[in-house]
Amino acid sequence: MLIRVGTTPILYNFFSFQLSRNLNMSLIRLQHIGIVVKNLKDTCERFEVLYGLKSCDFRDDQGKGMQYDARILLGNECWLHLVQNWDERARVNKFLCQRGEGLEHIAIETDDIEGDVMHLREIGVPIFEDRIFPANDGYEAFVFPDQLPGLTVELIQENETSWVYPAEALGKPVSETLKIVGLQHLGLAVNDVRHSCERFEHLFGLEARDIQTGDSTGADSGVLFEARIPFNNECWLHLVHDQDESPTGEFLRQRGEGLDHLSLQTKDLDADVKRLSQLGLPFYGGGIIESEEGRSATVYPDQLAGITVELVQPYAAD
Repeated sequence: MLIRVGTTPILYNFFSFQLSRNLNMSLIRLQHIGIVVKNLKDTCERFEVLYGLKSCDFRDDQGKGMQYDARILLGNECWLHLVQNWDERARVNKFLCQRGEGLEHIAIETDDIEGDVMHLREIGVPIFEDRIFPANDGYEAFVFPDQLPGLTVELIQENETSWVYPAEALGKPVSETLKIVGLQHLGLAVNDVRHSCERFEHLFGLEARDIQTGDSTGADSGVLFEARIPFNNECWLHLVHDQDESPTGEFLRQRGEGLDHLSLQTKDLDADVKRLSQLGLPFYGGGIIESEEGRSATVYPDQLAGITVELVQPYAAD
C-alpha cells in the first residue's frame, strides 16, 4: 500500500488507530527525536538559518550540570530535542564519542510507563539501569540499541514538570522561511528490514506497514528493502536497507545501523529548493527527485550536525 497525500499534512483519520497491537503496552505517539550535537548554539543557529526552524526552551541545568539542551518544534505535536553533553558517563556523550553528531533516539509517549516496563521485563528486554527515571521532562525508561537496529527508544510519561507542546503553536507554520508543514517521517537505516520490523513488533507491538520487496530493477528478489511504522501523530518511522550510492546507503556503510534522516513535508518544494540553493546548499542528485509518491530534495549531513534533511512534497491525492 502506498500512502498518497496532498500538500497538507497527512489526515489524522489515516493514523487514528491503536498505536500498539500489544494490549500490554499503552503507547500514544512519537513525542520527540533526540539529537546529539557538539555545539548547541551553533546547531540551533544552523537550523534557523537553513530551514527557518527556531529553537526554544534553552536549558543549562540538566545532566547534572554538564548539559545544554533546547527544542525545535516540528508540528505533529512532536519536537527535536537537541543535546550538548560533556559528561563522559552519560549515554548521549558516549554516542557522540563513538558515532559523532546525529540523531540518537526517539521518545514514545505512554500513559502507563510502569505497565510498559513490566511487559518489557516479562519478555526479557533489559531496561537501562532496570528502572524508571523521575526526570524533569517526565517519567522515563530506556531500551538501548543492542535490542534494536542502532537506536535508543525512550518511553516517557508526563509528570507535573513535563514540557508539553505549546497549544498556541498547534496548526501554526513551523518554519519562518520555508513552506514546511511538519515532520513527515524519520529515516532508520537497517541491515535487515524484516528482522527490524519483527523487533519493533515484539518489543512494542508496533506493526510495520507498506512492506516492499524487490531490487532496483523492480524484480522481486524476496529481500525486504523498506517498511513503515506509523505513529498516531501524522508521521512514521521509515525503515530502509539501501546498498546504492544514496545517502542512506552511505550512512550504512560509514556508520552502521541507526537514525539517518529527517523528512520534512513542504507545500512548495520548488520555492524551498530555490531558497536553499541561494544559500549555497548542495543537493543529492543535484536537486529535486521524482518518485512514485512525490517529489523530494535531500541535503547532505555535512551541512547540519551529521543529519540528512529531506524536503518532500507528496503528489496530490487521486
